[in-house]
Amino acid sequence: MYSNEKNYLCATGFSSSNQHELQKDSNKTPAVNCSLPSTTVPAEMVGNWANGYNSSTHIADAYNGQYLGNNWQSGKYFHLTADGKYAEFYYMANTGVSASSATRAIGTVTFDEEEGSFVFHACSAHYRGWQNGVKTIDRDATAQEVNDLLTQKYYYSFETTGSTTWMEIRFDPAGTPTSFRSVE
Repeated sequence: MYSNEKNYLCATGFSSSNQHELQKDSNKTPAVNCSLPSTTVPAEMVGNWANGYNSSTHIADAYNGQYLGNNWQSGKYFHLTADGKYAEFYYMANTGVSASSATRAIGTVTFDEEEGSFVFHACSAHYRGWQNGVKTIDRDATAQEVNDLLTQKYYYSFETTGSTTWMEIRFDPAGTPTSFRSVE
């Protein structure tokens, strides 16, 4: 874990057992009264951006050889509106075959294009967690969690490989980037 990556401290996740529930919830537009700062989002960043990781390590039942799943999966997702007044950040993780979690944060964004950075200002968030397919956590984030764990500054740049443009996100200007791809 990177010590300066506050979002990993609130790490929560995704598996096939909770995918339907997350998708169903994503169609709801929550009533959020957010008066935090916002700025116009650069045109090339408006929309939906996703990143995912899937471990190539496979877990199998030692007794019968049955495939049980991957060792680790994670995904991150940003939704940015043109005016910056409504933004969403999701973080999902699946650890092995038994535990998964998801965090959904809603807020605003402010951009500093000269610096190549933006701040996601979280207004509210919700945590969900599953153990062996049973929901064990389903709660709103506390005010302290929203402020200390989910409000975060990011540094961004773009890289084009072939015909795909990637938004490169860093937690510090010189850090290793995480690549996000525009998705519908």
